[in-house]
Amino acid sequence: MGDLAFVFPGQGSQIVGMGRAVYESSARARETFDEANRTLGYDLAKLCFEGPAERLDDTTYAQPAVLATSIAILEALIETVNEKLGHRVTGGGEPRGVASLPVGLRPRFVAGHSLGEFTALVAGGVLTFQEALRLVAERGHLAASRGAKGAMAAIIGMPADEVDRVINETLPLGSAVVANDNGPSQVTIAGDRESVARVSEVLARSGARKVVQLRISAPFHFPDMGRIGPDLAAFMRTLHFREPVVPIVANISALPHASASVIPDALVRHLSQRVEWLRSVRYMAERGASTFVEIGAGQVVNGLVKRIADVKLLNVSDPLSISGALGALRERAAGARP
Repeated sequence: MGDLAFVFPGQGSQIVGMGRAVYESSARARETFDEANRTLGYDLAKLCFEGPAERLDDTTYAQPAVLATSIAILEALIETVNEKLGHRVTGGGEPRGVASLPVGLRPRFVAGHSLGEFTALVAGGVLTFQEALRLVAERGHLAASRGAKGAMAAIIGMPADEVDRVINETLPLGSAVVANDNGPSQVTIAGDRESVARVSEVLARSGARKVVQLRISAPFHFPDMGRIGPDLAAFMRTLHFREPVVPIVANISALPHASASVIPDALVRHLSQRVEWLRSVRYMAERGASTFVEIGAGQVVNGLVKRIADVKLLNVSDPLSISGALGALRERAAGARP
């Protein structure tokens, strides 16, 4: 078995009921949701478990909800792995994440799709869970209150360069862009609502197999969202960014963050620049990641990965899938290099 990559979903993966099963079965998952409730000052767990969906889809709440659910599932996975392997975790002040796993089971890479990059920063030891929660809550608040207004849509069956061409031929410069390059024939566009609706119709007539309007209340990775960058940068100066425990592949460059010092600037640019997911997955696969483990609600990210690289896919979202992944992780531990 080759190296592992842990990958985390972004906004749009949220669904009412997410995280409930691990909350009910894992002490570490319960601690994660309880800490989220204390940090945010409202019952995030109840929102994730019971909805309503309209509130869960609101950017202000969706961003911390997706982050907390993925970290709760990661914590449940770590708890199960360590119990089965008899691994004791020392250093209670250590940030949550892969540092709690035996060295042979730590992933070669971690990465997150869009908002999922913030989850990856927790998994990789750069931010504590509480710091990341505060950061995504502030990011969501700024986007909802002062950010660009607009929409996002998934374009299926057309590569990014072709979508770029149609946008440039159809719309005024800057009114819509390719926000996520998700695979050889799947991208996400972002822009003002009128422009996204208009170019979606043109793309459907120009060969796109499917156009899906996304359940997102703000257009991320869109140039106009950069207006909240200075406020986000000021907030990040209150946080402590640590050196990554494992390489964290950045969305905007498709390369690992070089050091902790460059991450705040990358997160500011992340607001307005394209998510290079196609290149990110290829980077990890070409450097030995042969098993991608998606940790979070649903199977959105591995649905993209399977169209990019010939790798093994595991999804971890509840106790049953954690048990299913355990065998593969044990195999990894047995064959891990010293």
